[in-house]
Amino acid sequence: MARSDVNSSVIIGDSIWDMLVVRPARGLGVGVLSGGYGQNELERAGAIRVYEDPADLPRHIDEIGGRA
Repeated sequence: MARSDVNSSVIIGDSIWDMLVVRPARGLGVGVLSGGYGQNELERAGAIRVYEDPADLPRHIDEIGGRA
């Protein structure tokens, strides 16, 4: 994946370690609470949004730029 592809990517993860990868990659981090970390922890690590679980993502896709 080229660097420009990562810059326009949404990176979804359930741990602070997933979110810490977002900043250097210059993507948008979205957290889900299924990994045992709390909302505050994920946000402090770089998540722009945090949702209950992966099934919650389609209901909020407009909030993270998923539709034209």
